[in-house]
Amino acid sequence: MLGEVMNLISQGVTFLGGVLIVFGLVNLGMTVKDGMQGGGGQLAGAIAMIVGGGIVIGAAIYFGTLDTSFAS
Repeated sequence: MLGEVMNLISQGVTFLGGVLIVFGLVNLGMTVKDGMQGGGGQLAGAIAMIVGGGIVIGAAIYFGTLDTSFAS
């Protein structure tokens, strides 16, 4: 039971991390297309969003590998 819940949570968080990466890539594309008129702040924000999405996905994968056999 707990293993199934952990699996569902891991899948949901992985999806959210993927969404964060996609939004970061869109933001990066729009920043580059506009010629970076906003300075480096917009570029740094887009890169931070992409990296943050990767970290969220990594944490979700690690969370999904945790041993829950003690709850059976």
